[in-house]
Amino acid sequence: MVDRADLLVTIQTGRLEELKEIAANHSISRTGSVERLRVRLIEQLILDEEELAWDGIQDMSNRHLTDVLKVFGIKSSGSHKDKRQRLWLHVHQDPKTLSIDTLPDMNRDDLHELCARLEMPRSGNKTQLVARVGGVLSSQEGAWGRIKRSVKRGAVAPAKVPASQKEAPIPVENTPIQENTMDVPAIEEDTPEEETVVEAPLEEVTPDEATEDHVADTRPLSSTIEAGAEIALNDLQSREAEVRSLIRDFLLLGDQTPEDITAFIEDLKPRGFAVQHSIVRDAILDLVAEMAERRAAEQEAQSLLPGSWRERQAIRRFEELRNSLLDVLEETLLSARGDIPAARMGFENHARESGLDLELPAISGRIHALFDLQISLNEMEMNVDPVAARRDRAIRLLLRRVDEIDATARATLERMEMQIESLERIVETVIRRNDGQFTSLEHSLMIRFLERRGWDANHPEVRPRLIAAAGALAVEMGYISEDQMPTLPGQIALDPERVTNVVETLNEVLESFGRKPARTVEELDNNEEENVDEAEVARRTLDAADAVLDRLRKMTEEGA
Repeated sequence: MVDRADLLVTIQTGRLEELKEIAANHSISRTGSVERLRVRLIEQLILDEEELAWDGIQDMSNRHLTDVLKVFGIKSSGSHKDKRQRLWLHVHQDPKTLSIDTLPDMNRDDLHELCARLEMPRSGNKTQLVARVGGVLSSQEGAWGRIKRSVKRGAVAPAKVPASQKEAPIPVENTPIQENTMDVPAIEEDTPEEETVVEAPLEEVTPDEATEDHVADTRPLSSTIEAGAEIALNDLQSREAEVRSLIRDFLLLGDQTPEDITAFIEDLKPRGFAVQHSIVRDAILDLVAEMAERRAAEQEAQSLLPGSWRERQAIRRFEELRNSLLDVLEETLLSARGDIPAARMGFENHARESGLDLELPAISGRIHALFDLQISLNEMEMNVDPVAARRDRAIRLLLRRVDEIDATARATLERMEMQIESLERIVETVIRRNDGQFTSLEHSLMIRFLERRGWDANHPEVRPRLIAAAGALAVEMGYISEDQMPTLPGQIALDPERVTNVVETLNEVLESFGRKPARTVEELDNNEEENVDEAEVARRTLDAADAVLDRLRKMTEEGA
């Protein structure tokens, strides 16, 4: 046993060349990294009497698992299940090939096998399997695959090589302990191992090892840890409705990666969930998998015909209450003040109180689809950027019919489009310095300022567009009203009353010259022969006026 203990210290602290030499002397494969070689040597030379296959690990007691983990030089604290998972990963997996990043590349069969070996549920699709395995790898991160630095440096006392569990003596009734404690009931073999005392004495743990293995390694009773975990689990179960609501919001993002799931679980800490306990994390992962399956069933049920009388009647009841549900939903969202999970829970409770059967996926799916749609609409309204809207309006005025102007003016307008933010600041400065006024004086001031900055702002095709765009910005920023906004030339055609006034003015001019204005073409045809020349002149005048009006109308329609 002394030689084996010395050999264990050599394996734990040796370098790669020393380990290869030991492997060669014992005809053991020398391939792989130094950590995998170290695991292989300990397994075959130190723990050769142990059954380290999955079945053998399952049969190990909590105390024995702790001894074996210490021999391998890795973390030895945690629950019974944590230790089984950690030992199996350390002996049978390589952290370089099995990590959270490599899980999405694995096929479903491999993930299924990993779930089986890690004592996780094996049902569900690939995403759910990846989530379960990723949760275990996240909770065991840094605890397997690499020997602890304190052990590697030999800074701690050598671990004792455990006796094989098969050869370990079993206490009998006539032992001194039983004779001296007749009133204490004997501990049965099937007592949960989590309630036993952690056997590592405090004096064997050095400060270096305590820092590396966290405070849990120095706690004298694992029952204290389990009690805390049990309280945390009870709290999780009492708030299960809230957790399910949070998971629904999480699942709206589509397929989740292991990193997303880990981040989601960590984000539950500020809400008061003790996710540092593995039993709580496992429960949350199970809920995520369950809700993913539930959501898939809801989506499928919405596209299928009712499969039973109960379902058909429930859907009819839902359609009868749809309008009232929408009214309540808006009130619920307002009263929640941005707490979406709380709003979802409130809306779900109202639907249940209204007599809807939320146990049916067809109904729960419709209820949550209404909720998600309303949330999406609210987000779209919130995402409407008023700044982008007013700048877009100004740009449309700048570039109106830009293909009909010369290249110089077009280049200036395109430059203004690229620097619309600067133009907006200039307009705001000019208006604020002139007490909110935007008259012809402010127009000229803005044009002169832009010319000094190198802009060809006084170009005949640029100036009116620039002033109109500046007016649109001023209106949207609230400095002037809509009727004070400068318009582009020709926009007078937008007002039918003004067009009528122009026509009446022209008719009055004709009457002042002693000519009766023709109202229709038929009136022109009925004129006397001696007035043919005058009628022809009037016809041409009206045709020209119609052409001008048509052009103005087209410009109005294009600018609308």
